Order: sequence, then C-alpha cells, then structure tokens
Amino acid sequence: MSTARPKDRTTPMATALALGAVALLSLTAACAENQGLCGPVPAEDVFSSDLYGTYAGPHDARLTLRDNGDNTVGFTVTGWPDSSDPDILETKPATFNGHGTWRIEADPDQSDRIGLQFEEGQEHTGLPVEQLRVGKRDGSIVLFDQLGDPDVCRVFELPRSS
Repeated sequence: MSTARPKDRTTPMATALALGAVALLSLTAACAENQGLCGPVPAEDVFSSDLYGTYAGPHDARLTLRDNGDNTVGFTVTGWPDSSDPDILETKPATFNGHGTWRIEADPDQSDRIGLQFEEGQEHTGLPVEQLRVGKRDGSIVLFDQLGDPDVCRVFELPRSS
C-alpha cells in the first residue's frame, strides 16, 4: 500500500482566481453593508428638544425648528428651495419663505427623519424638500436629504448654525 501523498495540483492561475473572488466578495459585502450611507452618520433616538435651533444650507437656505409652547413644534424657512431636484445643489433655485409644523418620524432602517408640514396657502409651485434625515457630523446635529438617484450621492445638507 502506497502512502505517498498526491501532488498538489493547484496552479498559480487557480490561486489567483480564488484570491480575486475572495477580494470581490469582500468589496461587495462592504458595499452592501454601507448601502444608503450617503451623507452624515445617521443619528437615532433623537428628541424634539435635541433639534431646536437654526440650520443653514446651500444658497442661504435657512430652517429654524422651535417649540411653540403649546405642545406643538413649529418651523420657519427662509430662502427654501422650491424644488427637491439635485440641481438645487449646484444652481441657486427659485426659493420661498414659509412656516408650519414638524414631527420626528422614526425609521428603523435608517436614521430618524423630520417631516415638515407647510401651512396651506404658502406660495411655492414646486415640490420642496419636506423630509430631512437627522445625522451627526463631528458630534453636531446635521439635517440632510439625499436628492435624486439613490445610486448617486447628492446631499442637501443643513448643519446647525445656532
């Protein structure tokens, strides 16, 4: 009975292909794990009081979130884009000033969001940004929304200014 071991028939090409497949699977897993992470790091479990203040965005857009004092929360916008098209990041869009109420919307798959409910009768003709995710950048709250194609990272971002 022979006890000789069979020759290792692995070729350098087979080894290279196996290593390439492992690398590709690692990259694919990393992409799937980070899918949807466009913009600041998501913040979760935020309270209304964590968000009170003024936020400044592109082209002098401003959003102020406040406590109305009657168990409701309100907001005011100035220079708010009249569109949620990604072009608003590059080119100054038509804007409007407005106000209304807002609410926190918990989203188990992403960061918490705030929904803006504009008062009726305010003059805007487009589809303005009405939902913003809550994130953190360098330890500070940032409100943001990804605009347009979800495969392209274009973010309307409003860091807290006061």
